[in-house]
Parts: sequence; C-alpha cells; structure tokens
Amino acid sequence: MEIKNEEEIIVLMKMLSNKNRLKILQSIYTAKKDLCVNEISKLTKISQSLTSHQLAYLSARGVIEGHRIGQTMCYTPAKNKLANKLLELLKSIST
Repeated sequence: MEIKNEEEIIVLMKMLSNKNRLKILQSIYTAKKDLCVNEISKLTKISQSLTSHQLAYLSARGVIEGHRIGQTMCYTPAKNKLANKLLELLKSIST
C-alpha cells in the first residue's frame, strides 16, 4: 500500500490514534453485516453517546457510511480510496 498524499496520512493517523475510534473501525470493518449504534456500543464496550460521537467523526471523514433503519443509524465501511487504505492499515495492524 502506498499513500502519497500527506493529508491522507495525517487523517488516517488521527483516526487510528484514538482507542475508541480504533475499536469502532475494527468492529465495522470486520463485520459481515451493517452494524447499528447499539451493536457497535456493545461490541466495543463504549457508551452509546460516545459511540455516536465517534461515528459522526468517522462519517464526516468519509471512511464509514451511515443509513437509517427506522430511528436507528447503522454503519458500513465506505467504498472509496481512503476507506480502502484504512482497511489495509487495519489488516496490517491486526495481524
């Protein structure tokens, strides 16, 4: 994996430097289905409020995509270049 843009490197490092965001990203990127906020909160052992805050941060940076099912927000990995690089990074640090 080659990351040429310094801004991409900074964004990725900021995302991964927070332990709660890292747990959330690992949960979403390894899930076999969409995960809703309450599921992510339970998997990561993070309060729903903090989980929602971090999900908003990650969504704003384009690495996850949210969609509403009734009143519940659910998330999946985004399908873009930055999200693909993030997936590669997560795989490399998880092994």
